[in-house]
Amino acid sequence: MILISVGFLACSDPTEHSSTNFINPPEIKILSATIKNANSFASAREKGIDSLKMIANSQNGIERWETYIDISELYRQMNADSAIYYALEAQRTLSDNMPSTLNTRGLIAYAKALSTSGLFPPAIQILDSLSVTTISLDTKIELWKAQRILYSYMLAYVGQQGAHADIFRKKYLECDDSLLCHLPESDKFHKFIYSERLVTEGRLNDALRNLQTLIDNTPREDNIYGMAAYQLAEVFKQKGDFKKYTQYLALSSESDIHAGVREGVALPTLANWLYLHGDIDNAFNFINFALEEANAGNVRMRTITIVSLMPLIDQAYRNKINTSKDTIIGYLIVAVILFLITAGLSGWLIRTIHRNHSNERRLAASSKILEAYIGNFIGLCSNYATRLDQMAKLVTRKIASGQTDELQKLVGSGRFSEEDNEEFYSLIDKAILDIFPDFVDSINTLLQPDKRIALKPGESLSPELRIYAFVRLGVDQGGKIAQILQYSVNTVYAYRNRMRNRAINRETFDVDVKNLGRNDNTPNFLAEG
Repeated sequence: MILISVGFLACSDPTEHSSTNFINPPEIKILSATIKNANSFASAREKGIDSLKMIANSQNGIERWETYIDISELYRQMNADSAIYYALEAQRTLSDNMPSTLNTRGLIAYAKALSTSGLFPPAIQILDSLSVTTISLDTKIELWKAQRILYSYMLAYVGQQGAHADIFRKKYLECDDSLLCHLPESDKFHKFIYSERLVTEGRLNDALRNLQTLIDNTPREDNIYGMAAYQLAEVFKQKGDFKKYTQYLALSSESDIHAGVREGVALPTLANWLYLHGDIDNAFNFINFALEEANAGNVRMRTITIVSLMPLIDQAYRNKINTSKDTIIGYLIVAVILFLITAGLSGWLIRTIHRNHSNERRLAASSKILEAYIGNFIGLCSNYATRLDQMAKLVTRKIASGQTDELQKLVGSGRFSEEDNEEFYSLIDKAILDIFPDFVDSINTLLQPDKRIALKPGESLSPELRIYAFVRLGVDQGGKIAQILQYSVNTVYAYRNRMRNRAINRETFDVDVKNLGRNDNTPNFLAEG
């Protein structure tokens, strides 16, 4: 039997409980692991239900009716539509020579499935019609349980305030009164209802003892365990013990997953609680899983409750991601170049795919080149971040020790800048030669035979070659090249002029460099970006 909580989730502001000393207990990690394995638990339950279906196929009469009712009840915790279907299948097996009480019990099962699915009008019609008939005590108990489920859902629908809420709450409590009068005191559901009543009346210590005893003597896979754990969480919340409140919400949520309960309120309640206390990651994961479960089970009322929380938690999660991104953006100009290269290649790849599907080899080669380019520039970004961190530590250390004059001399000497530039040029050269391994040979084809360049193994590119590598990439403005390489504009002009003087065709040399390798698989990233 599943209790649908008469409470509802409040979409509070995160600052509401900002003064609370919130603690993230180990049960949260256990719950996360349980969620990851939820599919395996669901598969095991489905196998059990499939076995019952096979048994029903070999049965007739009352035995088949009983099996279908069992399947409907199991599905009501997992899938309301399937619960409705098998409740109706049970009714179809009835014949005139079977006891009339079976028809009543079947209608009750059907009404419970309708309530879970949020189809209140037909459920009300069925249960109200049965309330005025003469039925046995056992059937009345099942009727009160079904009405209890119906009114709890309707109360959740209208909220806790207003005339309709008072009506539904009164009917809900009347069902509880009837069940407490007629269920044996040894019955677990009787113990749970009585404990819930103690919580409502504020008798927290009595409720705590009863609920703890109930949990200790109930398997985790039993839905009574999950309901008792949820009520125990409410006890601790009212006592101000928020750590245990969080723990028992997690235990209740875990029990729901093991028991196949997709209509439970514990997990969305926990997600909202974690959101209020800044645990956005877990709140986001839990509320999304709860919504998936509610949708899979077609539990309309629970879906409405969860959807009301989604915008707040989702926006908080997005804000957290955006804040994290903001802390790592905008430090190095190379990162901007990397973005332009990536965007340029992406556009080039898309246009190439639409233009000619036969160019798959070229696309593959271009992707490898991009990987090399990104790898080199990510390495450059990482290197600069490390050096900035080292410089920050050095500055902090010098200031802390009062060596400000020495620090000023060290910075004024330009040693930092020179070391950074040398390392920057080394990485640039490596990136260029990774992308254009034949770059020097290609340049030499444009130079006069006696003025060609020969690099020794391991030797860096000369400033002229480095500048024209950027020309090959599509960066031909002297000012932009000077900015990237930290040369003066006059220096760039002088180096370019020196190279033109060595060219076979001085007037077209720059254009010839841009067109190097235009028939191979090397794209012009920056020019096309």
